[in-house]
Amino acid sequence: MKQSIIAIFLFCSLGQAYAQGCSDAGFCTAGAMQGGRAADSSKEKSSFGASFTLGAGEHGTAIYVPQLEAKFAIGHRGSLEAKLPYNIAQGNLGSHSGIGDIIATYSNTLIKNSGPLGLTATAGARIGTGKANATDKGAPLPMPYQSNLGTTDLIAGLSLNYTKYFSLAAGYQQPVIQYNENGYLPITIYPATPTDKEYFASARLVRKGDILLRAEGRLQWKKIMLAAGPLFIYHLGQDGFTNEHGEKELLKGSEGATLNLAGSLSYSLKKARIDLLAGTPFIVRDYRPDGLTRAWVITMRFTQFR
Repeated sequence: MKQSIIAIFLFCSLGQAYAQGCSDAGFCTAGAMQGGRAADSSKEKSSFGASFTLGAGEHGTAIYVPQLEAKFAIGHRGSLEAKLPYNIAQGNLGSHSGIGDIIATYSNTLIKNSGPLGLTATAGARIGTGKANATDKGAPLPMPYQSNLGTTDLIAGLSLNYTKYFSLAAGYQQPVIQYNENGYLPITIYPATPTDKEYFASARLVRKGDILLRAEGRLQWKKIMLAAGPLFIYHLGQDGFTNEHGEKELLKGSEGATLNLAGSLSYSLKKARIDLLAGTPFIVRDYRPDGLTRAWVITMRFTQFR
């Protein structure tokens, strides 16, 4: 009976997950905080993989992100992971593509799943590779078109597994170096929701940090694993920008909560795994200048184990 309830919950979650997407500054899919992990991922050896993300940003901006991924086992309990994305954005203001920010993390299994509990810790960084100042035909592009956030962030988190069916994760991401030189200013900054032609103001954006809480249920059947649950993100303060007079201002409505429902479907081969991931928000912040908002998003990933 319990497994039937879990199966219904997960199936419904994935069915809704294709509608929209989660706004993620990096730590949603980093180390211990990422969804769809096996209950004891320390058993997974070094691996190489590739993923492709397709999404729709603000005003129907098309977002394509092919990404290379690598994981290197360190001892029996540790692993080093690195992700290198290439971002492509096309929309009503133009287009831009380029190498995205690198995410590098180290994870260590503090408690193995020899009993009902397992605990994994992650620490790392999102390493900025640009200043988010791309233009199209000389006009500044807003953040949804940029390949970078214009910051370098520290990332840390924990994941607690209870048996193979449930997990809880908590994460923290904090920008520590800010070098965003974006130049986009809409005609009307408030009200918070832009017009059909205007994006959120992001000139020389200064971002605050985020915290993450994730609860996930899993169902394993032979080579198939289904996982889903709520994903809560809280933006810890109001972001800042530089107005048309060169003065720094805070963006009202840019702090607060985002509540998402995220899900994944995985199929394991002999030395590989195929993943399908998706998510949808139910609660969003009023003002989202970082350009990470997605109307919907789907990610396909292939991982080859050594």
